[in-house]
Amino acid sequence: MDANPRLQPTIEDLELLARVSQLLNEVDLDKVLSQVIGLAAQAVGATKASLFLHEGGQVDWNHVFTMRDLSASESVRVVSRVLHEGFAGWVYRNKKGDIIYDTQQDARWIVFPNDKTPVRSALCVPFISDDHVLAVVTFVHDQPRHFTPYHLRFMTIIANQATIAIRNAQSVTNLSAQRRQLQSTLDSIADALFVLDELGHIIHVNPTAVALLGERHSAQVVGYHLSRYLGEDSLLRPVLEIIEQRSDESMWRLDTRSDRQGRDYQVTMSQWEEPLRGIRGYVVVMHDVTTLRDLHRFKDEMLHIASHDLRSPLSVVTGYVNMIALDTPDPNSPVHEYVDIIKRNCERMSGLIDDILRVERIKSSPLELHAETDIEALVKVVLVNMRPSAESKKQRFEAQINLSGVPHLVADPVLIRQAMENLVGNAIKYTPEGGLVRVYAGYDDRRFTFVVQDSGIGIAPEHQPYVWEAFYRVPQSVAKEKGHGLGLSLVRNVIARHNGEVTLQSSVGKGSRFGFWLPLHTPPGS
Repeated sequence: MDANPRLQPTIEDLELLARVSQLLNEVDLDKVLSQVIGLAAQAVGATKASLFLHEGGQVDWNHVFTMRDLSASESVRVVSRVLHEGFAGWVYRNKKGDIIYDTQQDARWIVFPNDKTPVRSALCVPFISDDHVLAVVTFVHDQPRHFTPYHLRFMTIIANQATIAIRNAQSVTNLSAQRRQLQSTLDSIADALFVLDELGHIIHVNPTAVALLGERHSAQVVGYHLSRYLGEDSLLRPVLEIIEQRSDESMWRLDTRSDRQGRDYQVTMSQWEEPLRGIRGYVVVMHDVTTLRDLHRFKDEMLHIASHDLRSPLSVVTGYVNMIALDTPDPNSPVHEYVDIIKRNCERMSGLIDDILRVERIKSSPLELHAETDIEALVKVVLVNMRPSAESKKQRFEAQINLSGVPHLVADPVLIRQAMENLVGNAIKYTPEGGLVRVYAGYDDRRFTFVVQDSGIGIAPEHQPYVWEAFYRVPQSVAKEKGHGLGLSLVRNVIARHNGEVTLQSSVGKGSRFGFWLPLHTPPGS
């Protein structure tokens, strides 16, 4: 040891502590680490220094400072062994600093082949944050007993201050890396992305959005108001209308079209907010659905063409079949049986065309949901309309209705009645003679509920997920009951367009419970 070891800090030591404190405002992690090593090595009179930075319990190989010029592979090998067997590893595991007064008498010091740096004494301290070792710094000298307990205490104080500076710089570095990663992700999105302030000025755009606006660089776009890009193209007009409404909603979904480019877009728009800074705005994502819309328009056109081209020959066939029946006066002639078969199949095909067009019309036509519908009266109409069908099969047709005082439902009453009648009709169809069909209708604070229970054949679990799909029919029932498999699809589409949900419970041989619920909207002033 020194003959006269220091016990009190010198002016130089205090100046060093002040310089380390100034690093708290530094955000460059590499600069913080290099200055910490340089200042500390100067303070303890070290000839060399090394530092291993840890993050998440692993060595941060981008921030390893060794005493020798090593290649990347050599650094990994040397550092790994030192942390596993050497002095720095001991300090890391024990979370406390220590001194090696003579490296030739301490097994913790590892000497590597071809190491030309003479080392006889070493000092190592950990940088600890929240009981986790953030870094380990090692100082060496070519003379034994160079480092003293004062050096150890002083370096521990420096480490405590430097830890805060390193943690701050790490946070900024990680945040910058995350921002770069987010920027890369946003730039790679195929959809057009706009970030707007609350007035509609553009804060950020990705390359797809820049191209959509007819520009080449984001600098030509950022800072301008969306209204600048309206011109003859109404693409962004729905977005501006939402901004101008100052709505309290947090998310919107809408469709828009670029007349200039002849392309269709599906828009998702949501609000963002920074409460601490008191600012807010909107994120707008525009997904190009032109191909899907073109296919949809093509499908509609083909449906109309097919329905027209099918109806014409069906009418001709039906007409000639009726003429054949009139020209066959003999009632016992087998011709009448053949004619009846042809007529039944023509009627079935005509009904199929009607069902297809009805389902497509419900899915694609504008839905006017402005009528305040008396849902209790609507249920009573359905019961009156469907009772004769049940009685014709000698079924018990019961109703359990609890709709007294139910608010008026804002809906399309014709479509809702069709959905109810389809569910009741299905129950009657698949319930044998003498069976039971019971209708439940009720409501709570949020929903109106309509359920039809039957004692019919039931549906196996593996078929239940598919019964709402168009043209799907449960295999065991195909031969027993006629149908096109479109009734339940119609119900699902009607209910979905009213923001409701269909339900199903069924057991083979015990019957089924088909139903739906719709959200209740109390009329203003009621």
